[in-house]
Amino acid sequence: MAEHDEDNVNLALLAHDLRTPLGAMRLAAELIGNGPLNETQKDQLNTLLKAVDALDQMTGELIVQAEPDQHTKDKAVPISSVVCECADLFRMAAASKGLKLKIRLQEPAANALTLHSGPLRRAISALLDNAIKYTDAGRVTVELVSCPEPANTKKISAKKQNGGASSFWVSIAIADTGPGIDPKERANVFQPFVRGKEVSGQASGSGLGLWGTMQTVREMNGALSLSTPANGGCRFDIQIPVDYPPAAMVDGEDLVSSAGDEEIVLPEHVLIVDDNDTNCRLLAALLECYGVSSDIANSGEQAISCVDDTDYDAVLLDLNMPGMSGVETAQALQAMRPAQELPLIAVTAAMEAFGDKRLREAGFLEVLAKPLSPSALHEALVQARRSKNVFWI
Repeated sequence: MAEHDEDNVNLALLAHDLRTPLGAMRLAAELIGNGPLNETQKDQLNTLLKAVDALDQMTGELIVQAEPDQHTKDKAVPISSVVCECADLFRMAAASKGLKLKIRLQEPAANALTLHSGPLRRAISALLDNAIKYTDAGRVTVELVSCPEPANTKKISAKKQNGGASSFWVSIAIADTGPGIDPKERANVFQPFVRGKEVSGQASGSGLGLWGTMQTVREMNGALSLSTPANGGCRFDIQIPVDYPPAAMVDGEDLVSSAGDEEIVLPEHVLIVDDNDTNCRLLAALLECYGVSSDIANSGEQAISCVDDTDYDAVLLDLNMPGMSGVETAQALQAMRPAQELPLIAVTAAMEAFGDKRLREAGFLEVLAKPLSPSALHEALVQARRSKNVFWI
């Protein structure tokens, strides 16, 4: 076996040692979660746990990168799920400053897969961190769309399964309504230890964030650019080739995407049915990030009353509730309105007890497992809107 480079060995040792305090942090956070907490503290603790898990994943990537003889097979991950998970980590930081954090996923890019979820997560997180840190009012938006290959990129594109270069590219744009960057400073903003004059006094920083992000994007054979939106602020575009374009075969399964580049449209107003108030509030907050409004019912009986009074685009229905169960509630709702008119989405922490097939036979359009994945929820909402669109054609 070839002798390892000393720097690589030291990096691997450092990453390995970091896992000890990270493990202690996670255990301490879990123990805190077992005690009495108010709803705000529970939300904050949930964000802390996600951040610890993200750091643990990064240390694992450092260990792998430091081992030149390792040939691990990376898992293909939806780019949309990386975008949503990153936004989820920064949602609390945005809310603490009164900023709106919005996500826009557009087909067919929303169905593309990447083998570089770790580097992509680091790049998006760094740009989101800057956007929220330097924006005092307004909003921060994250947009995932397909795009043409940038003219200034190397021809070392990501590989598809057949060994050819990828011709499908996506752009992840992070835009804010902050102070922006002086055009005179843009030529140097991606250099190490450089910070814009407009933001130098606003928050602490080393000036390494954008430089590091540029290096990370280049490792993915992509390009990073800066522009100024019409309403001011900054817009950073990460443009990367994807490893598996929409409709590619992955593990023998077709990834289905709709034709064309039409923007994904989500339901406007949905009903959340769950006897747990915390679950309701968390789900309502997640829906709000997608621009979807919601009402809450804490029982099957309340859900029936709500549907009788209001025209909802979909119902997110917990299955384990006292009194009327989720399945019983679904049957009652279907008797009131057909499934195409009122799509039902099951939400459960006990998938094994029900089974996806059984629930779909019971009339549920989609089935989501707890804890909810933001990207899975988004896809379920897309399917619900499409189902209702078909009904009204």
